[in-house]
Amino acid sequence: MAAEEAINSKVIHHYTELGIGYEFFEDVAGGTAHGARAHTSVDMDNLLFDVNGGYAWGKGDLEFWGVGGGIGYVVRLMQNHVNIIPRFGMSYDKFEAGDAEDSVTTIQPGIIGSFAINNRLSLGGYYTYVRALDNNEEDAHTFGPIARFAITENMGIDVGARFRTEGQAFVSAFGGVTFHF
Repeated sequence: MAAEEAINSKVIHHYTELGIGYEFFEDVAGGTAHGARAHTSVDMDNLLFDVNGGYAWGKGDLEFWGVGGGIGYVVRLMQNHVNIIPRFGMSYDKFEAGDAEDSVTTIQPGIIGSFAINNRLSLGGYYTYVRALDNNEEDAHTFGPIARFAITENMGIDVGARFRTEGQAFVSAFGGVTFHF
């Protein structure tokens, strides 16, 4: 029944957007952290280009920031109810805790899957393989659930979480608002 009407929302399964939000991190350098994040993306005939950045802080002079970007392609199925997006991304992250600091550049191939229940709500998940290029960090496999709610014709709310398969499973939870053009 839900897949009978095509998804044509400017928010649900529409990727030309600007977003800002909040993220909570668990177990960063032995503590928790809170931060702000922003992203923008452009959908050019199902070819996606995105840029993102964020800054977070925690106890004990813990600070970290990162910038990244990526490219992906949207495969739209079932009248745009199902979107599958294989993507490739890169990021640079810098961590500071007291006098110690570290940075890492990573490549991040992955895939995003999303199902639009209607023109107001989509639910999905993602998987990303994270490979460090410039230090001896171990490779990581991250994944998590995502959801988008359309609150107006051009504005949505995104929520989600990130887990990793190694070590402590929960990494972060995030929420934010997106503006669609």
